[in-house]
Formats: sequence, C-alpha cells, structure tokens
Amino acid sequence: MPTKAYQCGSCYEVHEFYHEAESCCQPTIDEGWSCDVCADFHSEKEDAAKCCIGLVKTKAGETVQCPGCLRDQALMQLIAEIEVTGHCSECNPHYSSDEAFKIADLVDRRIEEHVEQQLG
Repeated sequence: MPTKAYQCGSCYEVHEFYHEAESCCQPTIDEGWSCDVCADFHSEKEDAAKCCIGLVKTKAGETVQCPGCLRDQALMQLIAEIEVTGHCSECNPHYSSDEAFKIADLVDRRIEEHVEQQLG
C-alpha cells in the first residue's frame, strides 16, 4: 500500500516525515505519495498505487510454477505470462502480438483489482 511522503521543493528528495522535508532545503514542500516498491514520488495516491504494480507480488505465499523453466513465480506480470502462454519471460521472452495483448489485458484487469483493494 502506498505510504504518505513529502518531497523537498528544491532538491526533490523524498522524505518520510513532513519536518524532514521542511528542514531539507527550507523550500516549499510538495505533499504526495511514495510507491512502496521503488519509492518514486507521486502527487496522487492512485498513481503511487499503480506505479510498479507489475512488480507486485501476488497474495502472500501464492506462486505459480512455470512449466518451461520450473521456476516458482510470484510476480503479477510473470504469472499472467504463464497463464496466457504457458511460459514466463525469464525462460522465453518471445510472445506473439496476440499473446502480448492478452497478457497486457490480464495484467491491467489485475492492476485495477489490486488498486481497488489498496484504495478501497
């Protein structure tokens, strides 16, 4: 879930606490949200929730084994690839245009579900 963050208006360093950003360069402070995965700053909470969603792990402990390389995959993007094509991009990164669109659609649907849960 995205965490509240404060960005220094001069050097753009992101801080966890308002007073840290306030005392950083003594500028105006931009209030927003920080992505939990990469810590990038976003002005909107929904943007922070969507930032690295393809890199978000699925529900705790849920993995899918790739039939191609036998790796247990827990990332949303890789699981979608396995479900659509029968293999992940770590063992075979080649997909047809149709497969790529199906993977993207599936990931988009899961992103929306995930964001609704986060913001909901």
